[in-house]
Amino acid sequence: MQHVVVIGAGQAGASCVAKLRNGGFDGRITLIGAEPCPPYQRPPLSKGYLLGDMTLERLFLRPEAFYADQGIALKTDCRVTAIDPEARVLSTTEGEVAYDELVLATGSLPRRLPAAIGGDLVGVFTVRDLADVDAMAPRFSKGAKVLIVGGGYIGLEAAAVAAKLGLEVTLVEMADRILQRVAAP
Repeated sequence: MQHVVVIGAGQAGASCVAKLRNGGFDGRITLIGAEPCPPYQRPPLSKGYLLGDMTLERLFLRPEAFYADQGIALKTDCRVTAIDPEARVLSTTEGEVAYDELVLATGSLPRRLPAAIGGDLVGVFTVRDLADVDAMAPRFSKGAKVLIVGGGYIGLEAAAVAAKLGLEVTLVEMADRILQRVAAP
């Protein structure tokens, strides 16, 4: 029986395994994610979730039962530490996993400020996942000051939430204008 393993339990990985099942694939499917919860939508993290308007459960792309019901082995809180493409085996924090086909859906990582200019200081955050937003949310209290680096969607959403919560917001953008890469002048 064919075994497809998908590394990355974000939106792309979750969509991939659902599409495999909906498309008639009847082999084994394993979805591996480093985070401790089922796949969830990331766009609301910097707005609805940070603001407190959206619960964790509402972020989930599908109910956790979906994966079991579809015969999809969901491995959360599991990290892939090595891939041996010749042997078609993954090393994970839970042991080895053999596969016939492998999908890499790991997404990207935000650029961090270098440590030399304060990137490792307490109170300096990036926004990529639940843990990032959960760590910074307690600091979003009325009267606090926040500096947001980056005038893309995430930075602008975080700035809007901060302003709504009564923080003093400063936003800096390297480009000539905000949203330069994604919106016409």
